[in-house]
Amino acid sequence: MKTIKEPKKNIALLWRGPKPIQIVYRPMKFLIKAKTEDGTLLYNIVTSEMVLLNENEERVFENVPAIYNTEMDELISRHYLVPEEYDENKFVRELRELIKKINPIKRVNGFTILPTTDCNARCYYCFESDHKHCTMTEEIVSDVVDYIDKKCKGEPIEIGWFGGEPLVAHKRITQICAGLREKNIKFNSSMISNAFLFDQKIIQTAKDEWNLTSVQITLDGTEESYNKAKAYVNPKENPYQRVINNIENLLSNIIAVNVRLNVTNTNIIDLYRLIDELEARFGDKKGFSAYSHAVYEDVGFSPLSYDDSMRELINAKTIELNTVLQQKGLLGGMARLPSLRVANCMADNDSCRLIYPDGVVGRCENQSSLEGIGDIYQDIINTEKDELYKHSEQLRECDNCSLYPFCINLKICPETGRCSKINREWKINTYSALMINKYQKYILGNSSQTNLDNDEEVDQRGCES
Repeated sequence: MKTIKEPKKNIALLWRGPKPIQIVYRPMKFLIKAKTEDGTLLYNIVTSEMVLLNENEERVFENVPAIYNTEMDELISRHYLVPEEYDENKFVRELRELIKKINPIKRVNGFTILPTTDCNARCYYCFESDHKHCTMTEEIVSDVVDYIDKKCKGEPIEIGWFGGEPLVAHKRITQICAGLREKNIKFNSSMISNAFLFDQKIIQTAKDEWNLTSVQITLDGTEESYNKAKAYVNPKENPYQRVINNIENLLSNIIAVNVRLNVTNTNIIDLYRLIDELEARFGDKKGFSAYSHAVYEDVGFSPLSYDDSMRELINAKTIELNTVLQQKGLLGGMARLPSLRVANCMADNDSCRLIYPDGVVGRCENQSSLEGIGDIYQDIINTEKDELYKHSEQLRECDNCSLYPFCINLKICPETGRCSKINREWKINTYSALMINKYQKYILGNSSQTNLDNDEEVDQRGCES
C-alpha cells in the first residue's frame, strides 16, 4: 500500500488502528475509489488519507465482505476495512463532539459584515427584498472595530463583505479596515457582490486597503437575460458589459473571481451560452472559476415555485452545467477532496459572527429574516435563538452516503432538502476525477504527500457560505 496523501495528524491520534480479530470485515462506508493505470486509489474521507493499493491489496479489497485473514491487516489498521456491524455514522458524530471538546473555540476569527442592506439591483428572486434598508453609521463602524478587537484577541481574522450590495457602502468598508489597522489586527477579506460598482479606483482600494483576495459574482445568463434579471436602478451603461469588464479588471489585479450561475426554469439554455462566453473571455485567466446553483424558491418579490418534476429537472441541469464547467477547467468549489467537518458553515460555528449594519449580531447571511442572536454592545448571546442554527438532523439518505463526514444538515438551512441521488453521484464522480488529478501531480513530483490539499488539520471554522 503506497501512501499518496498522509492522514490528518489529529485524526490519526484519535482513531488508532484496531487489532484484527476473527470476524467478517467489509469496506468502510466513507471511501471514494478511483481506478488508474497503476492500480486502485482509495480516499478515506474521515482520515483524509489517500493510498494506492497494490495488486494483492486490490484483490483482497474486491473480495470483501469476508472473514478476517492476515492479508487484511493493513487495510484494517488504516480503516479501509471495518467490522461488518460497525456504525460509521455514529462514530463520526462522536468524533466531531470529541474534537470540539479537545479543541474548544476560544476566539472569533471569521466575521461576515453587512455595511449596508441597500442594493443597486432589484433581482426578483432576492431573499432580502422585504427587509428594511439601512447603512452603517460612522459611529457603528467604530463600534464594530471595537467588537472585532475584543472577539479576535489580537489574532488574524478573515472578513466576508456581504449585503445588500456591499459596494453601495464602500466608504464604510474602508473605514472599518482603517480601524482594524489602527489596532494592528491582521486581516484578509472576500466579498459577495454584483460587481457593477467596481471601478479602477475601488479595485485599487480593495487590493491595498481591504486586503480583498476574492469576489463571488452572480450572473443570470448572457447579456439580455442578465440585464433583465438584475434590473439595476438607473444604470448609465450596459450592466452586463460593465460587470464582465470589471471581472477582467479584478483578475488583472490578482483578485480571484468565482462566478455563480443562478439556475431557474427560464434561463437553463442561456447558461450554456454564458459558459461559452466565460470560457472565451476568462478561460486562460488565473483566479477565475464558476459554478452553477439553483435559485431558492419562495423568496423575493416575484418568488419562484416549482413542482417536483420541475425541481428534479433544475437539479439535473444544475449538475449538467457544473459538469460542463468541470470539463472546461472552470469549476470552482470542488478543488479539494472532502474531509471530516466539525461545523457545516458559519451558522453552527462559534468562531464566526455575522454583523448587520445596525450592530445586531447574527449567524447566517442567508437567514437574515430571523432575529439576531445578540449585538456588538453586549457580550450576551440569546441561547434559545442561537440553538436554532445549530440543530442538525440525519436524513434517511445519510445512512449509506459516503459523503456523510463532510456533510452536516442544519434544520433551518435553505440547502437542507436539496440533496438527491443524482447530486450525490455527481459529487462522488467529480471527487474521483480529482483523486486521479492529484495522483498525477504526485507521481510528477509536483506535490508532497502531506500537502496535496493544504488541509493538515480538521477545519473547525467552516465559515464558507
